[in-house]
Amino acid sequence: MAREHGFMLRKAKEEATHLMTAAEEALAAELNLSGGTAWAKLHSDFTSQLMVTLELDGEVQELPMSAVRNLAYDPDREVRRRAYEAEVATWRSAEVPIAAAINSIKGQVNALAERRAWDSPLDAALFQNNIDRQTLDAMMEAAHESFPDFRRYLRAKARALGLPVLAWYDIFAPVGKSAKAWSFEEADQFIIRQFGTFSPKLRGLAERAFGERWIDAEPRPGKVDGAFCMWLREDESRILANYKAAYNGMSTLAHELGHAYHNLNLASRTVLQRRTPMTLAETASIFCQTIVRQAALEKAAIPEQISILEASLQNACQVVVDITSRFLFEQNVFEKRKQRELSAAELKKLLLDAQGQTYGDGLDPDTYHPYMWAVKSHYYSTGRSFYNYPYMFGLLFGLGLYACYQDDPQRFKAGYDDLLSSTGMGNAAELAARFGIDIQTPDFWRSSLDVVRADIERFESLIAPQ
Repeated sequence: MAREHGFMLRKAKEEATHLMTAAEEALAAELNLSGGTAWAKLHSDFTSQLMVTLELDGEVQELPMSAVRNLAYDPDREVRRRAYEAEVATWRSAEVPIAAAINSIKGQVNALAERRAWDSPLDAALFQNNIDRQTLDAMMEAAHESFPDFRRYLRAKARALGLPVLAWYDIFAPVGKSAKAWSFEEADQFIIRQFGTFSPKLRGLAERAFGERWIDAEPRPGKVDGAFCMWLREDESRILANYKAAYNGMSTLAHELGHAYHNLNLASRTVLQRRTPMTLAETASIFCQTIVRQAALEKAAIPEQISILEASLQNACQVVVDITSRFLFEQNVFEKRKQRELSAAELKKLLLDAQGQTYGDGLDPDTYHPYMWAVKSHYYSTGRSFYNYPYMFGLLFGLGLYACYQDDPQRFKAGYDDLLSSTGMGNAAELAARFGIDIQTPDFWRSSLDVVRADIERFESLIAPQ
């Protein structure tokens, strides 16, 4: 029994070497309540109450920050521009207390990482997420290589919108039109059919989920927006969703059912063996979502193909390009915070530099967003620094597995379920190596990004005649 839990035992032993004395850990936990946790609460409470003054439809309105940020999806460019400028002006007026919060939190994390004998907060985060520096560096190398491709996508989107270059406030502008309304029943049958192209077991999971009503799909008053899958018992999961009769609604169901399939394969494991890190938690969901997207593209008319591809590429651009900018920014903040506090102006400069390295000329540099460090709550945590790169890992690992599946379907199917059942039983590189996948060199990650590149080329070809 102990051998079967060897990874968790070795991890616990390693973690113990990074603890201070019991008295120091107790003091750190007590001080955190009035230190890092208090600063995080200040950021959350303060930013959630920010109101933005904005002129819409000829009327000056006071809107919550969340509502103004949602206007980034508005089809009217003038509305998007006004919302962006009003948002930035509001963050500027609120920058002093937010800068104090991020300085205090990063200072505390630096101090505790040093006391606990971590080389850096990043090394502590990598340990938490069961990956090593070599794997991270390989993924980041492939990501940086892909930036020219993402800039091609951004330029193609600019052409589709009739613009010489995209501004920051055009990133989420709608492109293409989906004429098909996917009813829940149509989504049910389509997902079951496409899952069946992979395996009877995956199809059976979908049939159970729909047939046994595991999915609470109805939008209704008082229900929080979004979607979520949770393990319930043994091999069963439950999915909370707010189904929208459109491709995105169907795609979200496929994603959440991927989590349910992951849970199905973890059913035979003990509670300790089921502890899947954030880096590997999206493995099945991204894979299942990709199966469904590829099938939907084959059957869609051109306007809907554009819409499907744009939604997918928009997400990939955020996860690869924007998250790299956040990662670079956070690295620099931690490093510079060792010497002293950083002013709001310095934080803005670090972020704009990071956006320049990633988005480059894919966006108008005069419209980069200098306050994303204030927007993103992920920076304001003492317990989970570098909350950004696991999202990239999750997307690219799932896409990389799909590329392996395309290359050799039978060999891939033979090991896939075992991989899913083992995600809490080893670090990511060891698990992948057991199935013949090397994630410590850039080639695997390049194959992941080749899936995205193919979508970019298809998107460009569909946009060209317009």
